[in-house]
Amino acid sequence: MCGIAGITGPGAVGGTSFVADACARMAHRGPDETGLHTGDGAALGMCRLRVVGIHDDGQPVFNADRSVVCVFNGEIYNHAELRRRLERLGHPVGGASDAHVIPALYEALGPDFVGELHGMFAIALYDTRVRRLLLITDRAGKKPLFHSRRPDGSVVFASELPALTACPDLDTEVDPVAVDLYLSHRVVPAPHTVYRHVRKVPPATVLSFEDGRPAEERRYWRYDFTPAETPPWEEAADRVDTLLRTAVADRLGAEVPLGAMLSGGLDSSLVVALAARETRTPLHTFSVGFEQQAFDESAHARTVAEHCGTEHHNYRIGVQDALDAVDRIIRHTGEPYAFPSAIAAYYMYKLAREHVTVTLTGDGSDEIFCGYGRYRVFAGLPAVAPADAHRVDADLLAGGAGDIADRYRAVLVDGLRDGLKGQLYTPEFRDRVAAAGGAANPLRARFADTDANAHELDRVMQLDCGFWLPDAQLVKIDRMAMAHSVEPRSPFLDHRLVEYVTSLSPSLKLVGGDEKAILKHVARRYLPAGIVGRRKQELAVPLEEWLGRHLRPLIETTLLSDASLTRGYFRPDALRRFVTEFRPEHSYALWTLFMLERWHAIGPATSDTDVLTAAGAGLS
Repeated sequence: MCGIAGITGPGAVGGTSFVADACARMAHRGPDETGLHTGDGAALGMCRLRVVGIHDDGQPVFNADRSVVCVFNGEIYNHAELRRRLERLGHPVGGASDAHVIPALYEALGPDFVGELHGMFAIALYDTRVRRLLLITDRAGKKPLFHSRRPDGSVVFASELPALTACPDLDTEVDPVAVDLYLSHRVVPAPHTVYRHVRKVPPATVLSFEDGRPAEERRYWRYDFTPAETPPWEEAADRVDTLLRTAVADRLGAEVPLGAMLSGGLDSSLVVALAARETRTPLHTFSVGFEQQAFDESAHARTVAEHCGTEHHNYRIGVQDALDAVDRIIRHTGEPYAFPSAIAAYYMYKLAREHVTVTLTGDGSDEIFCGYGRYRVFAGLPAVAPADAHRVDADLLAGGAGDIADRYRAVLVDGLRDGLKGQLYTPEFRDRVAAAGGAANPLRARFADTDANAHELDRVMQLDCGFWLPDAQLVKIDRMAMAHSVEPRSPFLDHRLVEYVTSLSPSLKLVGGDEKAILKHVARRYLPAGIVGRRKQELAVPLEEWLGRHLRPLIETTLLSDASLTRGYFRPDALRRFVTEFRPEHSYALWTLFMLERWHAIGPATSDTDVLTAAGAGLS
């Protein structure tokens, strides 16, 4: 696992300093070694976390005649098989790490080589013969990659947004459309970033930059929720079982200590159960807990740990932990990000780093097995958690009004809904958003990329796989894990498993209101019935209590500061009223506003120390 950065084109001659600074800002992603290549119109660098091939010379890596240079972040699980195939084709591969197969595979197959890779990755490959830069992301979007084109035609890129801001002339104008999208969804969705002239490489994408020409973008894989003939129940369960066991086994390869995250929910528990069967020594497992019983799953996690014979570790999170984590979370996301569950993830990975370098996770299951409570709401079934009903826009959902984009937006938007934006936005900011092409329902374009004849549940799951999963869930996993130099691996995102599960009818997933029915059937083979059958509880924090009591002074100081009130997004009187008249049903909206202003207060930072200095007082 690594952080990568680089510059190609006219600016590459003097780009060594930027690449070195960018890698220094990402030292948490790769604390073990650094590498740098300059020349032939490119400067590429990396910082490496040694996991596989730990005695290799590291990166950058090259093809046989060194005309192709590559830096890479991630893991290629089938690298040994690819190495054997390449040698049979006359393309010998040096070194022992997975990175070395990439330039050789490109030499053999050209840009289509990416389809042969099984794993998670963000790749930057430069072909000096045609002056072509390829920026490539994995199928699910597990590994991040940011880029920007400078006025002189140079292209700069980095694994993290704060690293990219090391480029001295990067245009960091804030994008009003990105801010508007963030306020709705609590994340900035790809390809947007908070900066108007910086973009994310979307999942499963090859971006090609060649000799100053406009970038060419190619999507090489997509989630295809097109059900084939519905197989018999046991046949489907057996196939899911086999594919998941294979995915877990593939992710156990490492030359460093390995463990697993264990929330006590179905997905992480099943991954732990399968991994524990494959390891010779007890697996280390990790969970977090809270004083508030409604949010504390640690007892369930311990039940699974005892059942599977793991060496279990738990950390109990208090309000001071939340205060300590806020600015560090913003530092590592590099842009506004308002998922309070990132606090829990931050401490889970902090705990894990004390014992292991690699962890397995249960992420990615909900989006393909129909696991979110909002799917029940959208389908007109009783909500899983009636207490969360205020997070559904009942007016939009009532009576099936509107098209699928409007109806799904009613259950997906849980930051600021349109009515609240109407109360808070200044006319000037609303005009800026509209002038930049925003404000319409952005889900409509995403649904246009799905099959209009497919089942509506398949269509919303496909949308979530291309949006909610990479832009919300996987951002949290990657940034919070790498903040502590831990590599997360997600068996449920193995593309072979995904391709099979997405071919299954929703009738095997949401059965009589029971989410993930087919996966629960598999899980009963390995887990206690009490774990399989209990109500889903997403990794969450006691946000309402924290906002109502302990975090109030910090939030009011932040949102009612002169800087916030004159930012230009919100009408000062309306913002004052919203903050001071706090209502519990507005918890997510308030947190979303707070994290936006906190991001503004921090600004670009180069280290955790700089974050705390820039943020000033208040975090105590």
